[in-house]
Amino acid sequence: GVTMMGWKNIENNLENLPPAQKKIAEYMLKNRLESIFLTALQLGKNAGSSEASVIRMASSLGFSSFPDFIKSLQEEAKDQLSTLGRLQTHKLQPQTGGLIARVINSDLEQAKEALSTVDDETIKKLAAKICASDAIYIVGLRSTRSLAVYMEYYLSWFFPGVHLPTTDTIGNHLIAAPDNSIVIGISYPRYTRQTVECIALAKKRKFFTAAITDSPFSPLAKAADMYVVSPCAHIAHIDSLLIPIGLINTLLIQVAEHLGPKALKRLEELERSWTDSSVYC
Repeated sequence: GVTMMGWKNIENNLENLPPAQKKIAEYMLKNRLESIFLTALQLGKNAGSSEASVIRMASSLGFSSFPDFIKSLQEEAKDQLSTLGRLQTHKLQPQTGGLIARVINSDLEQAKEALSTVDDETIKKLAAKICASDAIYIVGLRSTRSLAVYMEYYLSWFFPGVHLPTTDTIGNHLIAAPDNSIVIGISYPRYTRQTVECIALAKKRKFFTAAITDSPFSPLAKAADMYVVSPCAHIAHIDSLLIPIGLINTLLIQVAEHLGPKALKRLEELERSWTDSSVYC
């Protein structure tokens, strides 16, 4: 069926690939589950070839980049691969280097490739939109709740009306929200259906909506008025939020830039208040 697009593509083109690329394709076909969680470097090494050949193979198969190629295979597998399945495949991967380095490298490999193409203007536009809003609602459910809380903490330094609605309170929030509000949804694969529904509801009620997600094709990006994207590495059973935090940090810094002297004045006030109440040891 259609779902075999990626693997079928590899099988159909196997004979036309140059030897170094063919070696990689054969390795991937033999180790389908493990290979879709490997970086180009690991894949090249495991197949007894090179990282450069892996990247060339992705392009021979018609993909614009290695991450695009792997993502299409991961999308294909996602239907067949539960969170449990992901933990099991993680155990099959070659274990080299220190524990932390291994985990963070998965993130860094993805970041390096994907972030070179990210458009700064969109981040600046979202920062400006946040600064111009009368109230800010951030919807992040399940693991991305941590991102929503993090974002709310730093935005609350500058804005009085920052809210973290849950799915059962979003309706009440939106009925009471000022017209000039922004509703920001955060979701990474596997996308939480309720976050998409919250954004759709906000849009229907004519509020400006923004998505923080991993791709322009994510259901959340499609539902919102605007989106900013960063990749999210899938490491074993975890959706790693390391790069999404980087995206949010960038956004928070742009918000302060946009506020200019107002931000500095507020930080002085906050420092005074923290000193007065001995917040830090």
